[in-house]
Amino acid sequence: MNLTIDLSLRYKSAFGMLAAGKAIEKVFIDKTSKQSPSFETYPLVNSSVEYVKMEIPGLEPMEFDAMLHGDRGRIFAPPLLMGFSQEKTFIETEVNDDDPVVVERWGMKPWDITINGLLIDVDNRVYPSDEIRRLNQNWKRHVVAKVIGKQFEERDIDSLYFRSINFTSVEGYQDTVQFTIQASSIKAVNFTLLKPNS
Repeated sequence: MNLTIDLSLRYKSAFGMLAAGKAIEKVFIDKTSKQSPSFETYPLVNSSVEYVKMEIPGLEPMEFDAMLHGDRGRIFAPPLLMGFSQEKTFIETEVNDDDPVVVERWGMKPWDITINGLLIDVDNRVYPSDEIRRLNQNWKRHVVAKVIGKQFEERDIDSLYFRSINFTSVEGYQDTVQFTIQASSIKAVNFTLLKPNS
């Protein structure tokens, strides 16, 4: 028995990518051209770019790349759609001169991170209640989450804390739930003893 799951339609449904409520239904080749049809191929994307792991002390790590393995079966977790934004902080002094502002100091604010993902129960084809509970347990912990993944690494992010979480059912798919996490990066505090006790 073969089971086909149309992920493109679920993405479109979950993340609002349907054009006027209709998906593309057909692809055709125009035979009026004198040249024979050809296909262009592109190198495969390095899959390690999409791998994300979140570790919270005392809880099982959550890995997003392909499958989340749980007690009830396999939960398909397509690669997360992540957005990163960051601002600088400035201390400005107004002066009565040609240039009205002097910037005395500046620093970096934490990264604001938006994480969108899907949970799809591919074994039992039912509402992924256990995985929602698992994600909610991570959210409820008032601790910092360690994160691993190329997209975090290239922005020098090793830890984050959750600011908000949202779960939305995907219309027409009882086994699919969309989630959105708002988070901010945080750096570990390090202490240095300048004059240790002898």
